[in-house]
Amino acid sequence: QAWHVTDTLCCYGSLLMSSSSSAYSTVVRGGLKLKGSSNLNEVGQKTVKKKRKSQHEEEIEQLKAMARQKEEEEQEVAKAAKAAKTTYERSYQLAKEKRAKASIDEAIQFTHRQRMERFNMHLGSLSEHFDIPKVGPG
Repeated sequence: QAWHVTDTLCCYGSLLMSSSSSAYSTVVRGGLKLKGSSNLNEVGQKTVKKKRKSQHEEEIEQLKAMARQKEEEEQEVAKAAKAAKTTYERSYQLAKEKRAKASIDEAIQFTHRQRMERFNMHLGSLSEHFDIPKVGPG
């Protein structure tokens, strides 16, 4: 005999219906109550608590503010020092930019295929001294 899912459901359905009401008879009904949050009005709404700063925290904030001011002054001094470059620094910067532009131009000049062909021709022109030696018999 071939049993089908529908046959099984029909046979056991009456048993499931009668036991379902007794299985949930001990459930506590009503809203979910969370510990320590008796003053929540809506779900997900956060309460805002006012924090009082202690004297120690105020001193820490003042020290942080002074440190920030000192850093800003140091940055301003550094910017002023960087603004006036020497002739050697300017010439070095120009040479660096020129080299970067040349390398970019060379990279743009050839496609990948052309670069591989040039590399293979270079390898072909090398002597057999640089070939990979055969290992093993044959």
